[in-house]
Amino acid sequence: MKKVIGIAIAAVFFLLPSLPISAAPVCGDREVVLSSLAEKYDEHPAEVGVTSQGGIIELLVSKDGATWTLLFSHPTGPACLVASGEAWQALPAQDKGPGA
Repeated sequence: MKKVIGIAIAAVFFLLPSLPISAAPVCGDREVVLSSLAEKYDEHPAEVGVTSQGGIIELLVSKDGATWTLLFSHPTGPACLVASGEAWQALPAQDKGPGA
């Protein structure tokens, strides 16, 4: 029994560093967020879509594609960063075939 408990404790300590840490979303006034991303990373809106609940999803990309940010703007006001990263690559448009 002590061996099983020891293995369980060791597993917890082994897995503990790999557990995701929750962070509060970064939100603010959309115009302030856009201005900040443009100033700091030279990112500007490249793609946009509207969700079924009326929110706006925007992909901001730097001119050289070095950085990108996915932004969600709530219909009630605040804009929140969803994800960000490096090395954005735009894919060529795909032909959807006959009748598309």
